[in-house]
Amino acid sequence: MKFEHREIPEGINVTDVHPLKELAVLLTGAAILIVAVVYILGLSAGFLAPYIPFATEQRLVASASYAIEPHTDTDAERYLQQVTDRVVKVMDLPEEIDITLHYSAGDTVNAFATLGGNVVVFRGLLAKLPNENALAMLLAHEIAHVKHRDPIVSLTRGVTISTALGVLLGFSDLDLMGEAGVYTMLHFSRVMEQKADTEALQAVYKLYGHTQGATDLFQVIHDWHQRSGSGEGVEFMQSHPLDQNRIKNLNALASSNEWPQAGGITALPQSFLDGLKQSSNDIQDE
Repeated sequence: MKFEHREIPEGINVTDVHPLKELAVLLTGAAILIVAVVYILGLSAGFLAPYIPFATEQRLVASASYAIEPHTDTDAERYLQQVTDRVVKVMDLPEEIDITLHYSAGDTVNAFATLGGNVVVFRGLLAKLPNENALAMLLAHEIAHVKHRDPIVSLTRGVTISTALGVLLGFSDLDLMGEAGVYTMLHFSRVMEQKADTEALQAVYKLYGHTQGATDLFQVIHDWHQRSGSGEGVEFMQSHPLDQNRIKNLNALASSNEWPQAGGITALPQSFLDGLKQSSNDIQDE
């Protein structure tokens, strides 16, 4: 066997690809890998979160640095609690889940469910509701979030994603359970909102024997969006379905289940309306 020495061609170790292009490919691959890892971790956390005992969730709330306004036992709050108790009875909540209602006299047009079965409703929204049926829909929607364990799912998913990003990207500030952290991570997905709407409409039907008045809640919110000039944007970019689409979907749901959509509307008691006005005046006098 004869060996022949040949000269190595020039540039054999030099790529024809521009180094900036190689860098872009590497960075893109790394970004895709990071997104995939974080996405999988978030899904896994969301899947496991409902198995966290509700008592653990309540302890988590007790140890958090934020506080929810205490009860003051006003006429408005007593009536809200009465309606809440009636709604809870028809929603078949797991035995371990307790609902604690909180009333805020602020002008915010909102309501939300948070950890530990806490539901917060604001006077700004309550004062716009036209009847008890719409109020029951509002309370049932937020209670449905608690029943489905949406707050702990959202928080667990948010904490997991933030922690994963912190580890992968080298962030050092991971104070996730601060006063703002709990609230900012409680963003419910559109699927969560749609399921809560479905459960709430069923609760209204069970309470009144029909669904009339339930969609008044979303008409009120839609009208407020129009008056305030805030608009709703494009549904694809929103966590909540657009108000008019929610109304359309709920009417279709009632029809498909053969739930009567016409029936008696229950008026809000005058004592409740007076209580809302009084709490507003009390804030202005402070």
